[in-house]
Amino acid sequence: MKMPKYIVIHPYKERSLKAMIDFPPEKNVIFKTLKSNCTSDADWVRSWAVLEQEKLYCEWNAKDPESIRAVFEKIGGNVPIESIDELHVIEGDDYK
Repeated sequence: MKMPKYIVIHPYKERSLKAMIDFPPEKNVIFKTLKSNCTSDADWVRSWAVLEQEKLYCEWNAKDPESIRAVFEKIGGNVPIESIDELHVIEGDDYK
C-alpha cells in the first residue's frame, strides 16, 4: 500500500535557511541527522527553502502526521513545525 504524502512547513529566519542550504549534503549535519532518523512509517523525501517567506517546505511519505512528529522527537524535538498537512500531488507531465 502506498503511503500518503505530507507537506511539513517549518518557519525559519532567512539567515538560518541560507545556512542550511549552503552546506553541501555530505557536511549538512541537520539534514543527515533527519534522514538517518526516518522510519518505515515516516520518510523525508525533499525540501524547498523559500527565503522570502522564511519557510522550509518538506515533503514526506508517512503513515500519519504523528509518525512524522515522532522522527522530530527522536532528534530532540526542537525543530519548529508550523503545520503538517496531507499533500496531493498534481504532475504537469500528466496533462501534456
